[in-house]
Amino acid sequence: MPDDILEINLGEILGAIEAPSTQQLTLYIPNKDKAGREIKHLRTWIKEAQKVLTIIGRGSTTMPPADGTWLKKDIDSMKELKDEDMLWEKTTIIYTYIDPDRFEKNLKSLREFLHKFGRETDQGEVVFEFAGEFFRICKYDLK
Repeated sequence: MPDDILEINLGEILGAIEAPSTQQLTLYIPNKDKAGREIKHLRTWIKEAQKVLTIIGRGSTTMPPADGTWLKKDIDSMKELKDEDMLWEKTTIIYTYIDPDRFEKNLKSLREFLHKFGRETDQGEVVFEFAGEFFRICKYDLK
C-alpha cells in the first residue's frame, strides 16, 4: 500500500451514524417521447421518480435537466448519421444511494414505475444506472 494513502475512519471522525452507502441508483427522465413530442405532465413523472428513490435510499437528488440525445435508428457510423436520426431532449437525472434492505423491499415499485413511465409516455427505451452498470428497458409490462 502506498505511503501517501490516509488510513482513517472518516465516518467515525465526522460523526456519521452508519457505514457509507456505496451503490448508486440513477434514473434518467427525458422530456420527450420516442417521436420527439413533449411529455405531458412531466413534473408529475419526475415527482413520482423522486418518491420511489426516496423510499429506496431515504432521500434523492434531482439534477437540473441536461441536454440529451437518443438515436432513433440503428446507425453505427458517423458517415450515416443525420440530425433527424437523433432525438434531442432535456433529461432530468435523479439519483439516490441505496439502503440495501429498502432497495430489495421496493424493487417491485421501482419496476412498476419504470415500465409505467415507458408505456404511458411512449418511450423507445427507459434507462437507469445501478452500481456503475447501465440498463435499458425496451419492452414494458402490460398494465
